[in-house]
Amino acid sequence: MIKGVLIVDMGGATSPKELKVFLSRMFNDPSILPFGKIGRCLLSMIISNTRYKKSWKKYELIGGSPIIEATHQIQLALQKELGSAFVVKKAFSYSSPLIEESLYSFIKEGILDVTIIPMYPQASFSTTSSVERDVKKIASVNKDLKINFVNEFYKWEAFIDFWVNLISNHIVKQNLNKPYLLFSAHSIPQYLADKGDTYPKSIEASSKLIADKLTLDFEFSYQSRMKGKWIGPDTKDKLTELAKSGESQIIIIPISFINENLETLYDLDQDIIPFAQNELSIKNISRVKIPQADELFIKLLIEIVKTNN
Repeated sequence: MIKGVLIVDMGGATSPKELKVFLSRMFNDPSILPFGKIGRCLLSMIISNTRYKKSWKKYELIGGSPIIEATHQIQLALQKELGSAFVVKKAFSYSSPLIEESLYSFIKEGILDVTIIPMYPQASFSTTSSVERDVKKIASVNKDLKINFVNEFYKWEAFIDFWVNLISNHIVKQNLNKPYLLFSAHSIPQYLADKGDTYPKSIEASSKLIADKLTLDFEFSYQSRMKGKWIGPDTKDKLTELAKSGESQIIIIPISFINENLETLYDLDQDIIPFAQNELSIKNISRVKIPQADELFIKLLIEIVKTNN
């Protein structure tokens, strides 16, 4: 019997119009804005209408959102490796194809045993739990659908090796000697951590697992915070501390991402790193890039699929 694999990411946009829809869907998600339906709908409409033009300018600076194509390449690579015993599809939380669309596509094809892999190494209420809620909604009205849901995968040896390999190659390419590692993850609102979100502990543990294998000193930090109280330490603040302590070789690792995106290509490359170079005088600072459909990452996904089937 053929089984399904669904890889799920946040999604992206290829035009200002699509970005407006993307933002509207995202801020209408109760995992993102914990308000009642009416309040959430109103806020999502206001935020999407006021932010999409400014956000699109950032997308233009990085050549558009790379997530859709990167996820497609992962889908193709994983399908090739798994062969005809599986059908691999992709879905996004806030852009097409949506999770609902892809799951009903499996059902239409008679594939009722599906492994769901959110592309978030460290689970959070705002990401992984949001995906799980959407999946459960479909499964509740399709009783024959068997779901194998993967919560997080940062502890998997293949995930650790994926980052160790990228960092090691980066060190050689940049001709560095014992650089300091600064892991930078997307921040989440403090209220999620107060409600018991395990994400902060997972980020800290994930950073340590990778740094220990490389036997390098490290810190972890958070980026891309919005208004209000968000978890820290902030990446810029941590860089300021490292500059004061005399660290001269720093590598930033975007630990919470498996694809390049606005937060890596704009927030890190065009804001945070220039800040470190120009305002903190850290000249030898660089970032590890995330290749599309990396061989070791595909190996990780294969292990996950086979473990769950």
